[in-house]
Amino acid sequence: MKDDEAILCYNGDIITDLPLNRLPEAHGRKRVEVTLTLRSTGPLLNVNIDDDGAICDLRHTLGKPGIQSCLFAGIYAVETSYLQYLEPGRIESVVFPFLRSIAEKPGSIRGIVIDEGAWYDIGSPEEYERIKALWPRYERAAKPDDGGLKAFTRSALRLEARAPMNLELIHRGGSERDIHRISAHAGSFILVDYNPARRENAFYVPIAEFLRGIGVPVPRILAQDMDRCFILMEDLGEKDLYSLKDVGRQERKTLYRKTLEAIRKLHAFPVDSFPLRDVPLMEPFGPDLYRWERTYFMENCVRNICGIELERSAHEKLEKELAALAGGLVGTERSLVHRDFQSRNVMIRDGEPVLIDFQGMRFGTLFYDLGSLLCDAYVEIADEERLDLLSYYYNLSKNSMDWPAFQKMFWNASVQRLMQALGAYGFLALRKNLRGFLDHIPAGLDHLNHAARQSGSLPRLEDLLNRCRGNLEPMGAKFQR
Repeated sequence: MKDDEAILCYNGDIITDLPLNRLPEAHGRKRVEVTLTLRSTGPLLNVNIDDDGAICDLRHTLGKPGIQSCLFAGIYAVETSYLQYLEPGRIESVVFPFLRSIAEKPGSIRGIVIDEGAWYDIGSPEEYERIKALWPRYERAAKPDDGGLKAFTRSALRLEARAPMNLELIHRGGSERDIHRISAHAGSFILVDYNPARRENAFYVPIAEFLRGIGVPVPRILAQDMDRCFILMEDLGEKDLYSLKDVGRQERKTLYRKTLEAIRKLHAFPVDSFPLRDVPLMEPFGPDLYRWERTYFMENCVRNICGIELERSAHEKLEKELAALAGGLVGTERSLVHRDFQSRNVMIRDGEPVLIDFQGMRFGTLFYDLGSLLCDAYVEIADEERLDLLSYYYNLSKNSMDWPAFQKMFWNASVQRLMQALGAYGFLALRKNLRGFLDHIPAGLDHLNHAARQSGSLPRLEDLLNRCRGNLEPMGAKFQR
């Protein structure tokens, strides 16, 4: 092997479908001696990283906690030149040479947090047998029948074995969850049957309990079966913010203001007080996740939907422009964010908002949530109305940022969020065959183009969006702006 080559190492007792391509990409950008794949949750959080992504401690040996404790996923990239630090013929854990490098040359070993996909350690006979027994469920080959769902519900509600019950599938969406409405003499309930391969699906219950504890309105959880991946919760009815998009302006204004008041409780929670050991979260927003979102957009929307493949030089210039935007978002004050805070994830019960689909909650910038709601591709909001709602939140938050800077950051975050949403529409439509998402792409591109213009610093993105529009209009796509 050449001295400037890298080796990809994969521990044999790990099973995962995480997006492994992100590891060599991250290693190639920095080209440090070693890059470890990390997870932000798991049974053994003993890898510490600093605010720049460098590993500062392993197994709490050096007494340097950094800003986050992570799980080592057993997959890493190492430069061939690093092999000189290993003693020929000696069998030892890689942890010890890694620790020596961290102590002698800080920054030489880095980490990339990849929370997407499933990850299992089958390093013990007990864990192997457990995963083996559950595997059909993880692969969705053994979906529960109606009888199993009803039996769980009867047990959870302490109903008689033959108590009449109606089960109706009301949603099968992109998050790999089947949502059923249960009707019985005891009332109406929602039963969620989720795929555990999407790790965040298992986070719903602990996050719901945390949110209720800090006063954020969320559904009441009635029961959970983690082995069978069932969650039973209260039924909030049919109305959501999206279904009320055409109500009178004053009524909509009231609903949106109440929704902003609800999310403010989440944003205002002190980051340092968050119970990380009790409430698992997905990977926090940072340079890597923002990069993944824009790559997701370029692949699934720009290339696969709009049929545009940028030349290398044009792509590099656009990437530089969008990386600068992401850098500004990283520099804002960190807070908890919902991550999918849009009109279909805000139920309305008795005139009050209740938040749902918060399993992707993580640390990030509050502007991402504001962009998700106020530049929602599902809903048309006039500029004057949007500005009024943004100003309402600004005064509510008592933010130290001046108003023009606050608006600028809002538009930048809206651009970032809309790229993620458009990437998701393309992926779900073409890869998951959920063709209805194609209908939202023209509006999403309209919103993204408007946000890019308001940002005032994204000329290359604006040019690309005009090309997207030009390619889609001859195919019948309808644009509003």
